[in-house]
Amino acid sequence: MRTRLFVTAAALLLLTASARAQEVSGTEPGQDTPKTTASGGSDFPLVNQLDFGLRGTFFKDNSDRARFQRYRDARDGGTVDLFRFTKETPAYLLNLEGDHIGYRDQRFFGSINRYGRVKATFEWNEVPLFYSQDSRTLYSQTAAGVLMLPATVQSALQDKTSTLPLLMGGASLVKMDAKRNIASFNLVYTANETVDFSVSFRDTHRNGVQPYAISYGISNAIASEFAMPIDQRTNDFGAALQWANQHGLIKIAYEGSFFRNDLPSITVGNPLRVTDSPTAGPALGRLAGAPNTDMNTGSVLGTAKLPGHSRATGFVSLSSVTNNTALLPYTINTAIAPIALDRPNADLTARVTAMNYGFTSAPTNYLWLSARYRQYAYDNRSPEFFVGQLVNYDTSVVTENEHTELLGFTRRTFDGDASVTPFKYLALRGGYTRYDIDYANPSSGISHRMIEKSVEDTGRVSLDLTNVSWLTVRGIFERSKRVGEGLNIEELIAIGEQPSLRQFDIADRNKDSFRAIVTVMPVAQFSVNGSAGIGREEYPGTNFGLRNNDNNVYSLGVDFAPIDKISMGVTYGYEKYTALQGSRTANPLPAGGSLDDPTQQFNDPRRDWTDDATDNVRTWNASVDLLKVIPKTELRVGYDYSKGESTYVYGLAPNTTIVAPVQLPSVNNTLQRGTVDGRYFISPHLAVGMVYWFDKYDVQDFALGPTASLASPATGTTSLMLLGNYYRPYQANTFWARLSYFW
Repeated sequence: MRTRLFVTAAALLLLTASARAQEVSGTEPGQDTPKTTASGGSDFPLVNQLDFGLRGTFFKDNSDRARFQRYRDARDGGTVDLFRFTKETPAYLLNLEGDHIGYRDQRFFGSINRYGRVKATFEWNEVPLFYSQDSRTLYSQTAAGVLMLPATVQSALQDKTSTLPLLMGGASLVKMDAKRNIASFNLVYTANETVDFSVSFRDTHRNGVQPYAISYGISNAIASEFAMPIDQRTNDFGAALQWANQHGLIKIAYEGSFFRNDLPSITVGNPLRVTDSPTAGPALGRLAGAPNTDMNTGSVLGTAKLPGHSRATGFVSLSSVTNNTALLPYTINTAIAPIALDRPNADLTARVTAMNYGFTSAPTNYLWLSARYRQYAYDNRSPEFFVGQLVNYDTSVVTENEHTELLGFTRRTFDGDASVTPFKYLALRGGYTRYDIDYANPSSGISHRMIEKSVEDTGRVSLDLTNVSWLTVRGIFERSKRVGEGLNIEELIAIGEQPSLRQFDIADRNKDSFRAIVTVMPVAQFSVNGSAGIGREEYPGTNFGLRNNDNNVYSLGVDFAPIDKISMGVTYGYEKYTALQGSRTANPLPAGGSLDDPTQQFNDPRRDWTDDATDNVRTWNASVDLLKVIPKTELRVGYDYSKGESTYVYGLAPNTTIVAPVQLPSVNNTLQRGTVDGRYFISPHLAVGMVYWFDKYDVQDFALGPTASLASPATGTTSLMLLGNYYRPYQANTFWARLSYFW
């Protein structure tokens, strides 16, 4: 079957379109291969290419083969790995491409350009996602979106005649993978010199399974991992009419995006119940899926050329977002009397208004000015939903008598920049940004966040040193301050939270950042480049939540090309990220309790604890290219190394009253990849090659590492039912022989 597919695909490529190159002449997946030469030099200026290959991978014992290929299909066998065809005439340009044909990550692309009249492109792209190929489960899908356990398993666990570790011995293999298929089409029709009409269409279909989990309560329950089925589709359509001349441009456009989920809910069997009980829980659990949603947008864009080397731009769009998905009942437990919903469907709607206005000017050769204003308003116009009663954990009915909160906001951003060039090689730039968010819903004027408004002011200065033959320097420093307005402490206390808790996205924040790139090239054959990025974030007023967040990123690289046929380089990178968070282990404040009562755990600072997290990553990259050093031969060698370490250190108050925590071991992972790619040109039309890949991944993770059993150690009846989707190492050696034909 593979042989027939191999031959058929090679023939069909002469008539169809394709996508970008993946692995040609040592390039990484996703990089395009230059089409101007077939051999890396000017010896064979042929633009069309067809690559056949035969590939095999050998794994070390107990390697995680799914993680090795994660977003690609790296199975053994024959491939039509690359096809490129270009035809150019005075009237048109035709381009057809194909990659990894016959596999789950194949891509096709085609384009035609009839100069001055029509441009059209089409792309088909398949993106796999492999989670695991040796996961195991007791669940089986009995209907679309319904996963059931054998009744004997549920009865045995409910009656305590067996244990979960024993029953998990009967789990069967389940393949954990998903795939995203994307088809897109774009067309631009030029009616005359000033008028263009364009349309676009994109269809994205995602199906397969992904690891997920469900819980049936807090105590005396089994939390279950399962392979959740996926069947989702998004269709995007756009059309635009554009008029432009030397004085300006006007564009009127429509865009529509429509999401459909064919599995609106997932039903999963409860390991501990074979029948519904009003107190012990249901026999089934249910999760809501992503709801069907439509978004329709109309927009107008205009630009105008002004005197004084100036230009003004304006953009306004208006969108309607709707979701009328059928609502799920409050519980799936038939032992609990149904509770009427306020309405059967979501009936959600929102109005989104976006605008962007800009002005740029270069009144002299030494001065450049820019100003821009942006606004984005999300107006939630949905009717309120009244919740009289609801069901907690599918077991207990509670009274709420509350209406849903209609979240909305308005974001506004102003940017102003000025650049001065006192010398042809030096540019000095300064700028200011004001970014504010009003958390009140535009229709109601009511805010449902802890604050009413957040304002952030940012100033920046930068320097660019260019046009010097041997030196390039670019650097920028920014300082910003974010302050919230209208903090509602009572709202925090009402929901049982600490009054000094802050959510990081709206908390007061002071932030400094510096970024720079320097390149030194004393001679044309040798260069040194370095970069640095430093960031500091502090959250004043935050006691519980994120207190600070810092990052340091550095890199240093050297490139050397003594002659045209030889080039080599090496780069080292270092990254460090730190974050400090605070919390308190305490019982909630009882009804009527006071924040001034020192006898309440809620108010006791001796129960505070912190988590100081640090992530370190070190990387090395080295490569050597030898092109035609040996006649008719190309050789490319590369090596990448990355080592990461994450630590979590828990701290307590000096006079703590809580038990000292057990410190967690560090999380470590190392990824190595070496490549050797050689190719010999038998003739200008034919080349043979051999590729070798070495891949190795090592990992130690206290949370996601392998365990001895798919059932966690049980305490009473409480346990975990796992899939076995762990972080595991792999080591792979891949050999790939290929034949390339050029014409």
